[in-house]
Amino acid sequence: MSKELPREERVASIVSNFVALMWVATRHFSQWVQRYGLTHPQFITLVSLAAHRHPCTMRDLTEVTFQDPPTMTGVIDRLVKMGLVERTRSETDRRVVLVEATQAGVDLCCKIKEETTEEDLRAYDILTDEELTALDQSLKYMLRLHVGRYTSLSGPELEAEVERLQHFRHNPIYYMKTEDEIQLEPRKQKV
Repeated sequence: MSKELPREERVASIVSNFVALMWVATRHFSQWVQRYGLTHPQFITLVSLAAHRHPCTMRDLTEVTFQDPPTMTGVIDRLVKMGLVERTRSETDRRVVLVEATQAGVDLCCKIKEETTEEDLRAYDILTDEELTALDQSLKYMLRLHVGRYTSLSGPELEAEVERLQHFRHNPIYYMKTEDEIQLEPRKQKV
């Protein structure tokens, strides 16, 4: 019978595995979207815009993608040149630049989503239904643990935030906005 590792080593192993998993997944996905002529930041920006389906500000994009404003401007410039995104100005404040996915951008995101879904199903095919359930529960627990740790939320507020985060990938820009910001979304006009 093997001796159980001390708690500190088990926690260190979990953290190491979690970091390695994020790195491998990001690297794999970055290589995968290169098939479509996109970089990882371009894809994250495009998929965020395609999911949102409304014009958003450059500030919205920098918040959801963790890019600084000059980098985001370069990402948008390249996506505009590719015909995947269009840039407009707010009708109420001409200083505000609005960005929105074109139909070509939305279509590309749909195509990529279909292909990644097929690939995900094949990858997880080796797991039994019980293993899938256990993995899902473990990941939800990890999410709850980290959200509680970084937000100081607990109880029903923590559960509500975890529930919101589970839908993050479906519209990350919407997730980042407050209810007041959603009501005040600027209208656009072509630049």
